[in-house]
Amino acid sequence: MIVRGLLVCGVLLLGGCGWLGWFGKSDEQLTLETGSSAPTEIPGSLDKPPFNDQMPIPQVIDYRGLAGKEVELRLPDALSTTFGVEQIVIRKLGESRWVFLDLPTATIWPQVVLFWEENHLPVAQLDPRNGTLETAWIIGTSGNPDEIYESLTSGSAWGEQSMAQQYKFFVRVEPGVRTSSTELYIEQAERPLGGFDPDDRMDWDGKSDNPELEGKMLTTLAYYLGDRVAQGPSVSLLAAGLQESKAFLVAEPEGMVLKYKLDFDRAWATVGAALEDARISVEDLDRTSAVYYVYYSSRHDPDPGFFSKIFGGGDAGDSKEDADPGHRFTVQLESEGEEIRVTVGVASELAASDTDSLILKERLLKLIKEYST
Repeated sequence: MIVRGLLVCGVLLLGGCGWLGWFGKSDEQLTLETGSSAPTEIPGSLDKPPFNDQMPIPQVIDYRGLAGKEVELRLPDALSTTFGVEQIVIRKLGESRWVFLDLPTATIWPQVVLFWEENHLPVAQLDPRNGTLETAWIIGTSGNPDEIYESLTSGSAWGEQSMAQQYKFFVRVEPGVRTSSTELYIEQAERPLGGFDPDDRMDWDGKSDNPELEGKMLTTLAYYLGDRVAQGPSVSLLAAGLQESKAFLVAEPEGMVLKYKLDFDRAWATVGAALEDARISVEDLDRTSAVYYVYYSSRHDPDPGFFSKIFGGGDAGDSKEDADPGHRFTVQLESEGEEIRVTVGVASELAASDTDSLILKERLLKLIKEYST
């Protein structure tokens, strides 16, 4: 009887599994279905708390028209292309200069604050969320930048008040053009000792009274940061919100677009330097029309990978690339409000709607973005 009872239970269990849907379904039935299921309905007799979908599925817009087509998948792009870029460097464009650091702002901000404290330069205002720092008025002597800096940090100007001036500095720490990078700007103002009200609010306009002293402070700060970063990173949680890059890619109906939060002169120079650093051949350029004419092919990507360098590199590959420089594209810059819009157009035998053309244009824009500093 016990054996017969066990057999009956086994048959019922197997039948129950079939009824519950665990058995008897084909592989096709078990695959995930497209679309979304209906939301859960709460009976009317129960309370209905507010529901917020924490992970909404966005609508997918097929801008490139790839739906229903077969596309050959290539190796994914590298996460970072920092080839040939220094970690800390001072850059200058026209009258503007800044320190570029290939490190996030949350790491740089604490070191910037320590620079002024360790050099006995009093800080009057500090705003880590906006990345700004303003010093108090500091007494120093007149003269060349080295002499002024020495008097500011040592306090020696108190003994020579007949030659004394008062100096004030304003620092901006901003996310850079490159992802997870930082740009530092210093603006300087000076007034005769006792010739003004030190409590008056300064209107910083981006221009220093003494550009040479500004350059001295930037250089000194850059060397200081280089030494501090080598000792180990520290992070400011308050400055962690300063992460938005000045360059970002946007998918639009006409294709991928690269946008810069820069003025036109800076954006034009940035694109030109990025093409050069990425070793993209520039055939011609028209500053008036804001367009670069370039040759590009996917095999021209700067970092072909470890195995390609060992097994696929060499003179033979170089001669092949020289013989076939790639397809011709245009890189067009346009002003759009406070941003600069960069698009890539086809200027060769490739059809504008060709899938390979679309992929190459996107890869070229990504390279320009990654090499932008």
